[in-house]
Amino acid sequence: MKRGSFIFRWREELLAGLLGGILLAMSFPPFPTRILAIVALVPVLRYFLVVFPRLDWRVGSLKRGFFTGFFFGLAFFVVLLFWITNLIPASAINMSWVMFPAFILLTVYLSCFPGLFGLAIAWFVKRFGPRALFVAPAFWALTEFMRSSGEMAFSWGLVSSALVPYPIAMQGLSLYGPFGFSMILVLVNVLITFVFFYRSNRGRVWSLTCLVLLIGSHLWYGAARIANLDNTSDTARYSNVAIVQPNLDLGIKWKPEYRDSIFTEIENMAMEAAASRPDVVIFPETAAPVSISHSTRYRTWLKRIAVASHTDLFIGYINHVKDGGKWRSFNACGLIDSLGVLRSQYHKVNLLPFGERIPFSQFLPSLEKMDFGQANFKPGQKQTVFDTTGGKFGALICFESTFSDFARQYVKHGAEFLVNITNDGWFGSSRGPLQHSETAVLRAIENGVTMIRSANTGVSMAIDPVGRIKGTIGLDKKGILRVPVRLADKLTFYCKYGQLSFFVMFFINFLVFLVPAFFTKHGSFR
Repeated sequence: MKRGSFIFRWREELLAGLLGGILLAMSFPPFPTRILAIVALVPVLRYFLVVFPRLDWRVGSLKRGFFTGFFFGLAFFVVLLFWITNLIPASAINMSWVMFPAFILLTVYLSCFPGLFGLAIAWFVKRFGPRALFVAPAFWALTEFMRSSGEMAFSWGLVSSALVPYPIAMQGLSLYGPFGFSMILVLVNVLITFVFFYRSNRGRVWSLTCLVLLIGSHLWYGAARIANLDNTSDTARYSNVAIVQPNLDLGIKWKPEYRDSIFTEIENMAMEAAASRPDVVIFPETAAPVSISHSTRYRTWLKRIAVASHTDLFIGYINHVKDGGKWRSFNACGLIDSLGVLRSQYHKVNLLPFGERIPFSQFLPSLEKMDFGQANFKPGQKQTVFDTTGGKFGALICFESTFSDFARQYVKHGAEFLVNITNDGWFGSSRGPLQHSETAVLRAIENGVTMIRSANTGVSMAIDPVGRIKGTIGLDKKGILRVPVRLADKLTFYCKYGQLSFFVMFFINFLVFLVPAFFTKHGSFR
C-alpha cells in the first residue's frame, strides 16, 4: 500500500469509525448481539484517548476528529437502514430508481451528526487532554437530540433503543428519557475504554469502580421498578383491548374494486374480536382505505360494525377537510362508539419526511409539485385523547412512535395508555418493521403506561409499563390479540419533567468532568 494513498493516511480513523459503526448497527434488530451497545463506541473513544493525542495538531486534527465520527455514522446507518431501498413492488413510489440515491443522501445527512460529535470531542481533547473524553456522553446525546428535532427530524437508531430485550436495564428511561439514557450508555462505553486503554493504573481502577457502580445501580433500580409494578398489579385498574392485524395485501388495498371485500373483512374480524367483550377493538393505520368524510357508504358501514359488535371501534383511515376553498388530505384515525357515533378523531401531526410530505413545503408550496409517489398530507394541529368506557388513550400513527416528547404529552394530559397504529407493510419482511416496533417499547417505559400496537402486516403487540412484551402477532400473519391493559395511575419522573432531566444531566456532565480538566490544564491542581 502506497504511503500517500487515502486508506493509508486515514487508516486509524477508518478503522475506528467503521468498526464502531458496525458494532452499533449489530446492536439493533435483527441481530441477536444487542449487548454490543455497551462497547460499540469503544473503537472511536480509544482513537481519541490513544491515537488522537499523538497527532500533529497543525495537520488537520479537527478534520480527522470529524471524519472519524462521520465514518462511524456511514457504517452504522448503512447497515441499520439499508432495508429502505427494498420497498415492496406494491408501494406507491413511481420512480423506484430514486430510492438508492435517496438512501445515500439520507445516510450522508445522518452521518454528519456523529461527525459533529467527533469534531467536538477532538476540540476538547486537544484543549484539555484525553480526560476531557468524559464529555463524550453529553455531546453524543446532544447530537441525537439535534437529529430528532426540526423539519428533518429522524429519531431512528438512538443508542437508548439498543437494549430493548433487557427490560431490567432499560428502566432508567422513566427517569431521564431516551437522550439521558443514551448518555448513560455512552458513559459506560467511556468507562470501559478507560479500563482497558488508559495509561494510569489508578485511572483504570477508578474507571472500573465507577463502571461497576453505574451498571449495578441501574440494574438495581430496574429490578426494583419491575418488582413494584408486579406487587401492585392486584390493585391496579384494567381495560380489555382487542388488537387486530388484518395482514391485508397492499397490492389490492387501494384499488376501488376491492373496497367491499376489504370492509367485509374488517366487519368479520371486528365481530370475531368483539366476542370476548373488549372495551375497544383496535385496527391499524389506514385499515379503512377510503376518505371517511367523502365516503358516506363506507362511513355508515363502519358505524354499523360498531353497533353490531356492541363495542367501540378504533380504526385508521384517510380524511379530507375543506379549508379555504381547498381540500386538505390527512392521515387520520377515529373512535366510533358502540352506538355508532364518531366520537372523536385525530389527524397525524408528525408526518414522515418524503413519505407523507416534502419537507419545507409549507414555506415553498412549489415543492408539493414534486412527485415521487409520496403522499402530500397536511399535518394535524393538535393531539387527541380518546375516551372509551375502558379508559383514555393517545394515538401515535406510524412514525410518531419514534418521538418521545410527543408520546409524553399524551400521558401528561390524561391518557392512561398509548396506542400505536401503523402500516409497515411497504417494507415487507425486512428488518424495518422489527426496528420500528421496538420504539413502542421505549414510549411505554418512559411514561409508565401500557402500549398497544396494531400493525397491518406486523409486528402487533401489547407492552406493559416496564417494557415487557405481553403478547405479539409476528410479521405477515393475520390474527387478533386480546389483552388486559393496565391503566396508568401516576406519572413517571420523565413524564412530568420531560427533557429537563436530560439537560440537567448535560450540564452536570460538564461540571463534573470538564471543570477539573480545565483547572488541571492551568495548573490549579494536579
